[in-house]
Amino acid sequence: MSIRLYYNANCPDCARQAARTGRMDWLDRVEPRTDRSPIGEVPAGEIVVVENRTNRIYTGIFATRKVCLQVPLLIPFGLLLFLPPVLKIAGRRKLGCNGDACEI
Repeated sequence: MSIRLYYNANCPDCARQAARTGRMDWLDRVEPRTDRSPIGEVPAGEIVVVENRTNRIYTGIFATRKVCLQVPLLIPFGLLLFLPPVLKIAGRRKLGCNGDACEI
């Protein structure tokens, strides 16, 4: 395992995305976790990533980029997230999470 991916197990979208990532992670580099992250409880619609080697913590779009760079099928998306315009657009909060429209 290269990284630990903390997500909120009560969020259906988070659980679905974590399961999808697990299916694509044939190199077994991402360890999905639902326990308390090093920075506390993970809010619905958010992820926290901890790099095992350095214990560095990533949140938000930077956590997403870290996950993408670990999963072979997602590497192109991870590389795109280094481009400032793409990073800015992708970093916006998605509707339905972290807001009044959330189904939880």
